[in-house]
Amino acid sequence: MRKFAIKVFVVFSFILFFCFDIFAAPRKPQKGQEDWRALQKAKDSFEKNDFGTAVKFAEQAKVIRSQNAKWQTYILDETLKNSRVRRAGDSIERVSQVLNELKFTEASKIVSMHIEKHGLDFFNGSYSDLIEFVSVYAHYPEADFLLGKIYKLEGEYSVALNYMKDAYEYSVNLDVSMEKYDLLYELAELSYDLGSKDDYEKYLLVIASDDSVFTNLGYMDALLHIINTDSSDTLEKFFLLYRAEDTAGLKAFVKLGKLYMSEAENDKALKFNAFAGILAVTKIESVLMQRINGFKYSNFKTLLAKSSSYSDIVEWGIKNGVWELFCDLAESAANSGKIVFSRSLFVSLSESSPVEYWKSYASEKIVKSEN
Repeated sequence: MRKFAIKVFVVFSFILFFCFDIFAAPRKPQKGQEDWRALQKAKDSFEKNDFGTAVKFAEQAKVIRSQNAKWQTYILDETLKNSRVRRAGDSIERVSQVLNELKFTEASKIVSMHIEKHGLDFFNGSYSDLIEFVSVYAHYPEADFLLGKIYKLEGEYSVALNYMKDAYEYSVNLDVSMEKYDLLYELAELSYDLGSKDDYEKYLLVIASDDSVFTNLGYMDALLHIINTDSSDTLEKFFLLYRAEDTAGLKAFVKLGKLYMSEAENDKALKFNAFAGILAVTKIESVLMQRINGFKYSNFKTLLAKSSSYSDIVEWGIKNGVWELFCDLAESAANSGKIVFSRSLFVSLSESSPVEYWKSYASEKIVKSEN
């Protein structure tokens, strides 16, 4: 009944919200009826668990964005009817100068808005490319993302997935570009829930491939070479020599490492777990350096012990699967034949892991390896 009510509400709202003459020139959305205002109303309703109203305003936001794009296209196309604009050629810079001289205010604002967001190079400096892009701008990924979240909560995973896919396809329009990664994580989880491990892997790999350090073959070869030496000092060399700042990929590397472990793809599992371990240690070290005067990395066991003193670090590690990750790294190393590195890591974890469960888990692994 609730789902039916949402759908009826949306259809009824559409009829009331936008009635316009299809033969008239596109109109600019009125002040107070901007797409972002409708989206904010949708978000507010979502936070109150009023999903019917949230869907209504999210769909309205999409309609307003579409209408705004049609109006923008109309305004920019109209400029081409002016001989001075045509003589300026296709250079955005030259056309913009002419638009300002002719006091084509609306057109100038539209051009400036897109240039400020994307830059000249995005459009190859081409006025015609910018005009063509407005058809892409017509899509409102934030609204589709919110709709996807709503339908996911309603248990309609396939519908949610379609909205999320639309949002990702037009993620270039996101006001906050980093939200792309939130979308990719949602797409991965929905794919997994719908039984598509291939898509689950695909979306996580997109996140991983955006990490320029991970995609640096020289860096990764050197990092894995250290593990392959598998000597008594390998563990400390590994965590002493390598650092990589995380942007949004830590959870993707953790999940991919676990996926490849479950599929017995040992080399892949070790590669992803190893890099995730470096991301995690880099983050923990950075926080400890801010809080402890003169702190610097000395050994892995001390890093873990110091982390235990800060509840927010411990909780961050639990939330992001970091303490489990270190156990996965030790296990994947053992599966790849790196027994000394694996044991050294398990010993450190058994003595100093901030979470008792993973401390005990590591201890059990050591006992089993000795039997």
